[in-house]
Amino acid sequence: MRKLARVTSAVSLLLTSLIAAGSPSHADSVTLLIPPVISLQKAGTTFTLTPATWTAPTQTVITWLINGKAVANSSRKSFTAPSKKGTVVQVRESAGALSALSNRIIVGAVAVNGLVSIAFNDSTHTSLGSSLPKSFPLKSSVTYQWFSGPFEIRGAHSPTYTPATGDQGSDISLKVIYAAKGLISTASMSNVISLPVVARNYTLAWSDEFNAGTAINSKVWGPENGDGTAFHVKGWGNNERQYYLDSQSSIDPSGALTISAARNGAGAYNCYYGTACEWVSSRFSTKGLIGFKYGRVEARIKGPVGEGTWAAFWMLGANIDERPWPGCGEIDITELLGRDPLAVYGTPHGPASGDSYTTTINDGFSNDFHTYAVDWLPDQITWYLDGKPYGTYNKASLEDPTHTWVFDHEFYLIANLAMGGGFGGAINSTLTDANTSIDYVHFYTINGVGEVINH
Repeated sequence: MRKLARVTSAVSLLLTSLIAAGSPSHADSVTLLIPPVISLQKAGTTFTLTPATWTAPTQTVITWLINGKAVANSSRKSFTAPSKKGTVVQVRESAGALSALSNRIIVGAVAVNGLVSIAFNDSTHTSLGSSLPKSFPLKSSVTYQWFSGPFEIRGAHSPTYTPATGDQGSDISLKVIYAAKGLISTASMSNVISLPVVARNYTLAWSDEFNAGTAINSKVWGPENGDGTAFHVKGWGNNERQYYLDSQSSIDPSGALTISAARNGAGAYNCYYGTACEWVSSRFSTKGLIGFKYGRVEARIKGPVGEGTWAAFWMLGANIDERPWPGCGEIDITELLGRDPLAVYGTPHGPASGDSYTTTINDGFSNDFHTYAVDWLPDQITWYLDGKPYGTYNKASLEDPTHTWVFDHEFYLIANLAMGGGFGGAINSTLTDANTSIDYVHFYTINGVGEVINH
C-alpha cells in the first residue's frame, strides 16, 4: 500500500487533462491510479510501455509522442524512436475523455524508467523520503535538490528532507538529476506534497504577574547595576548614559513592575565617560536564576515618553560567558524608542543576524499597555504585537545555519530602561524622568515545545 500511495501521488504531475464527459458512461466513471511508464532497458532507441492502472478495467488508446507530437499508428507497447540525439519520447494513454502522460526519456540522455516520488516515511509526518526508479545505465550518479514552491531549499541535497517550520503552507517537491559519462544528464521532478499549516496550541508553563503589594522576586530577577564596566561592557556596549540601580524599580499599586529613569541622584555616581553620571535607571535579568529554551515569551508593557528613552525586553544566550556576544545569540522581543513613539522593533542578533522587524502602534506605545511576544522554535523565531505576527526569522534562510543559527540553547530574560546610546539617540535636554512598566511576563510551550530551566 505504501508503494501504491507513493506512485499515486505523482499523478498530478502527469495528467494532461481530467475532464468529465457530458453524459455518464463506463469510461467517465474510471479514474487514474498509476500513470503509464516508458522504459529503456539497453542501449538503443527501442522503448517499452507499462500501461496505466485505472480504477476499473477500461479500453484505452496508446499514442507515442516524439518531441510532443503524436506519431500515427503507434499504439503498441513497444516503439523504436529516431536515433537523433535529443529526441524526446513520451506516451499519452487515453480512456474516454481522460488522458495521462508518461515519464519523458530523451535519446542520448540517461534514461529514467519511471517516476520520482516523495512521501512521508514516518507516521508523525516529520520526515520526507524519496523513491527513485531505475535508470539506464544502472550506474548513473544521482544528485538531489529539494524545493519549497519554486525555490530551492538551501543545503537540502539528500534523499530525505525534514520540513522546517517555515515550510508550512508551501508545496514541497524534489528534483533528481541523473548523470553518466558520455550521456546528457536527465532531471526528473517528483510529485508535490502540500504541507498544512499546523495550528499552534499554547500552554502556560511559567509566569510572573508582578502582583501589587509584593516585592520584585529575587529568585527570578537579579539586578545588573552600574554603567556596564563591571560586566566588561562599558556603556553596556551602546554608549548609554545611565547608571543602573535596582532601587529605581518597584512593583506599583496597579500590579506592574515599573522602571524609573531620572536625572536626580545620578551625579552621586561616576560613569565610564569620565564624569558624574547623567541618569539613573534599572536593569534586571533572570541569568543564573531561570532560563528558557524554545516556546513563547510574552510580556504586557507600557513604553516610556521622551526622546532618548530606550525601553527593552529581551533575551541573551545563557552561554554568554563562554561564548561572548554575538556568538551567544540575542533575541530582542521588543525595543521601544522615545524618539520614534509609534514604532516597535523586534530583532535577532547573532553572527549572521538580519535587520530589525518593525511595526507601528497608531496611538503609540506609551499611551497604554500592549502585548509583545516571540514564538521561538528550533528553526524559526516570529515576533508578535498584540497577538499579530509582524516578522519571522527562519534558520533555513542562512547560508550556513550550522554555524550562524545561535538560537538552539538556553536563554535568559532582561528588562531595562536605557537612556541615549547608539540606538536610543540624543536625549531631550528638558527631559528629567521617564518610566516603563511591565504588567506581566508569561512563558508558554508551543504544541509541547518549550522548557523552563530552574537554577
